[in-house]
Amino acid sequence: MKDIVITAKRIKKEFATFIICLLVCILANVGAILYYNSEWIELLTSLHYVLIATIFVYLSAVVIRLLYNIVKSRLTKNN
Repeated sequence: MKDIVITAKRIKKEFATFIICLLVCILANVGAILYYNSEWIELLTSLHYVLIATIFVYLSAVVIRLLYNIVKSRLTKNN
């Protein structure tokens, strides 16, 4: 069997993508706090929801990138 090698560059790229997803979810939480005039302690008390949303956004981004790469490879294979 062939070993799968994940390069350090790929790991750094995926980590950066996850951090961007985390920042987007935190900013969405801040926006909700401002919109509903809630207490700022909500940033800490709703952190578990933010982390779950981050995982969902990250997995969605992975699926979109995977579909994009499949379509791209099919189009280049036909040419």
